[in-house]
Amino acid sequence: MALAAAAAAVVTRLPFAARRLWDHDSVQFALGVERYDLAAHHPHPPGYPLYIAVLKALAALGVDALHGMVALSIVAAALGAALIVPLTARLASPSAAGPGQGLAAGALAAALYVFNPLLWFYGELPLVYAVEGGMAVALAYAALRMADGRACFLAGCAAFALAGGVRPSTLALLLPLFLLGAWHAWRRGTSLGTLAAGAALGAALGLAWLLPLLAAAGGWAGYQRIGKENFGALLPYTSILYGAGWRALAHNLTIMTKWLLQGLVPAAVALAALWLWPFAAQRRGGGPGADAREQGGAGRSAPARRSRGLSAHEPVAAGLRLLAASWPWLAVWVAPPVLFFALFHVTKAGYTLVYLPALLVAASLLAAPAMGGSAAGGAAGAEGSGEVAGGLRGIDWARAGCAVTLAAVTGAALFLFGADRRPDQPRALAVVRHEFNRRAIAAYERDLDQLLAVLGRFPAATTVLATVELSGTGAAGAEGFLYPWQRHLQWYLPGYEVLHLVPEERVAFVTRGHRPFQRQGPALELPPGTRQLAIVLSGPTGDRFPLAAWPLQHVGQTFDLVVVPVSGRLQLGPFTFTVAAAAHRPAA
Repeated sequence: MALAAAAAAVVTRLPFAARRLWDHDSVQFALGVERYDLAAHHPHPPGYPLYIAVLKALAALGVDALHGMVALSIVAAALGAALIVPLTARLASPSAAGPGQGLAAGALAAALYVFNPLLWFYGELPLVYAVEGGMAVALAYAALRMADGRACFLAGCAAFALAGGVRPSTLALLLPLFLLGAWHAWRRGTSLGTLAAGAALGAALGLAWLLPLLAAAGGWAGYQRIGKENFGALLPYTSILYGAGWRALAHNLTIMTKWLLQGLVPAAVALAALWLWPFAAQRRGGGPGADAREQGGAGRSAPARRSRGLSAHEPVAAGLRLLAASWPWLAVWVAPPVLFFALFHVTKAGYTLVYLPALLVAASLLAAPAMGGSAAGGAAGAEGSGEVAGGLRGIDWARAGCAVTLAAVTGAALFLFGADRRPDQPRALAVVRHEFNRRAIAAYERDLDQLLAVLGRFPAATTVLATVELSGTGAAGAEGFLYPWQRHLQWYLPGYEVLHLVPEERVAFVTRGHRPFQRQGPALELPPGTRQLAIVLSGPTGDRFPLAAWPLQHVGQTFDLVVVPVSGRLQLGPFTFTVAAAAHRPAA
């Protein structure tokens, strides 16, 4: 089943894999593959050393950064889909339950993971979030198995240490999960020698990526400085602990709740069907014991009769008991990331993929008894056919199949046929109408293709590309924020000079090609021969940056373009643009 889940993850993602870099982070990863420079955000802090190392290895084999990142996202999706099966099965199969309960729960968890709209969406993109989602499942399974012997303990220590090299925040956020696994291993008799060996192995693997990372940043002091500069520009807007106020906390909790609901729609549909099934059966059959009464109990053992006569409420209660038995593992998986994001910083739904799989596991545990695993499995096993066969027969395959199919169909419908909520539609519709669908990827790529085609008509010798960043207002500065496109212009049009204009700070950043941006003041010298500024925007600037004198061209639904003629000298807001004089060669 795990292999089937992995194959389903690959098959579903390959047709919709991204063919363009997605956002700033995506481009910065690609720049880091070319030349690792943490100070220039190639890539951005905290550095992702092993992620970049793998991409560099793929590049040496001829796989470019875009396809390398997408490939890693798909591979991680397959890993997460495969390992969520034994992870859920283990949590769903306490000693009192047959193995069928774990099998059914694992199948449902796999369907919820493979077809989850958020996991599917990020599994198509050249970003690290789907990789983290798959790693989170692998780390949870490794932590759960650390008490299974020396090899499993050492494997768990190695897995957590290496995960930190892929995305350092993953190690920090899931460290409590590792400590719980180590504590369980110690409680179950793991020797001090094994504990020491695991600590040594984890430290060695951690230092293997940490020391090169610090060296690349100019030492510990340099790494601290880069981190402070990066987070110092973010946290005052997003963290209640850095002065952003209660509105920032409320904003973080609101968007996290929205993403949570969006990610749990398929699970809710499957659970609703399973829990309502007994009530529908009672209405058709006249009560939970109707079949037994009609047959007079003939040919049935007492356990079998009891299993058919369970109350319609019993699967719900049994699911809650099963979830309660697993709460320590799920709580230490979910709580630290949720608290960190709420108190500090969360701007993308991709952040939540580190704990979303835990909630899918929780939903599968709630559903397991309703699929016939516990009571029916025990009854079948008692009739003498062996534990495994009894457990498998104990599954109500109609219910289990219905739940798995509903989860898959609901998630697939949201991703394949979904659309974003329009501003005029009720906000409640955001639970099912959102951007996590294939159409959003296709629309962005179509618009970017069109923009690059339009800009490509302007000669690089006479055109400077520019983009504008304007700050937002409200909680976390989200309202009215104007997203700049300097990274995309830099990556896809390296023959042009690119300006990143931040008028509210009277500063600009300038580059050509894939070199780092250089900070300059409001007086900017343009290359000789410049005749126009092609300014790419994510929306109108209004009265915050004076561009109303020139036509605004919409490029698809993603970009706006304003072309400003330049003749010698140009004043735009706080910026003064002057065309440099052409250098004259001395006469021969």
